[in-house]
Amino acid sequence: MKTVYKFLICILLFLPIKMLFSQQADEKRMKIEVMVNDGKNQIVSVIKSYTISYNKTLVTPDNKSNDVKAFYLSLDFEKQDIPLLRAFIQNKNGLDGQITVTDAYGKLPSRKIEFKSAVMEIMTEQTMGDYNGMYMNLSSNVLTIDGLKIEH
Repeated sequence: MKTVYKFLICILLFLPIKMLFSQQADEKRMKIEVMVNDGKNQIVSVIKSYTISYNKTLVTPDNKSNDVKAFYLSLDFEKQDIPLLRAFIQNKNGLDGQITVTDAYGKLPSRKIEFKSAVMEIMTEQTMGDYNGMYMNLSSNVLTIDGLKIEH
């Protein structure tokens, strides 16, 4: 009986630790990168997450030109990326690029989001104690998600 109690105590003590380590390993399972070409260099940056939005109200019958950038990409970086920031600041007409998502385990399909003529609308940097992060919002007029081209 004493052996059973020792066994149960070991399970109760070490199971939460095992679960904690298994969750930490899965945090980096998905690799998300953004790549832009500024004409001279190809800049690749790792991001934590991204969000895609589309604002159809910007596209009106009177304003259907390519100047309307109705697609928004919000990028969440682990740290500030000066080369990427410099590329968007120096190229006022916009940059073409892509976001790629790959599964480190190879179980989920890869994703590819391409954007055309994207300009930086907003950049926010946050530093708090040991935490440092950067957020960048881009607007684009053409978006291709996994081969499906979306235009307004």
